[in-house]
Amino acid sequence: MKDKIPIISLTTLSIIVGLLWRLEVEYHGWTGLIWLSYFHLAIPLSYILFLAWGNVFISIDFKNRVLINVIAIIYGVLIYYGLATSLTYNFAGGPSGFLLVMQTPEWQLNLIRFSILFIVPFIPVGTFLILKLFRQEPKFKFLMLAIVGVVLSIPLSVLMLEIINHKGGQDLIHSIKSGMLIPFWVFSIGLLFIGQRKKYEHTTMAKKS
Repeated sequence: MKDKIPIISLTTLSIIVGLLWRLEVEYHGWTGLIWLSYFHLAIPLSYILFLAWGNVFISIDFKNRVLINVIAIIYGVLIYYGLATSLTYNFAGGPSGFLLVMQTPEWQLNLIRFSILFIVPFIPVGTFLILKLFRQEPKFKFLMLAIVGVVLSIPLSVLMLEIINHKGGQDLIHSIKSGMLIPFWVFSIGLLFIGQRKKYEHTTMAKKS
């Protein structure tokens, strides 16, 4: 049972994060593009929860622990900005969105739109590299699982929307709006930290002895 605790805790965290997003969307109103008109507090709150969970699985001194968390926050902000920008240009709607697209050179528009194809798989890659930078031991097989999980999460979440006949639509934008995609991404990225468990336990035992 003890060996299952990391997976159980990651699964629980993933569900909580998805629910936080969905509750905020429902609170502000589901109709139309209301969910694009405000900053989602669920994003920083969920990221804090993820960092707190991830810190359990790394073995590092206090100074470097602070540093790795600062870098993780900066990295998270960059990923958020990149995804938000790409999604805005991919799903721009209404007069303001149309004007935004029309005022952007075609080469730049295509670059921004297709950047999501590189940003999404790089989320676990960047996490892997940060852990490696601080001499952690994320296993390469977990990186592969994380990349595959993050990429497949998109069609899988859309499929689930179709299965349950979710309101609004069954596509990428609704997989994000509904929060269906979020738990899959959190779980996939969290797999990188699962491989830290043995090192964490061995270091803890060594300190106690």
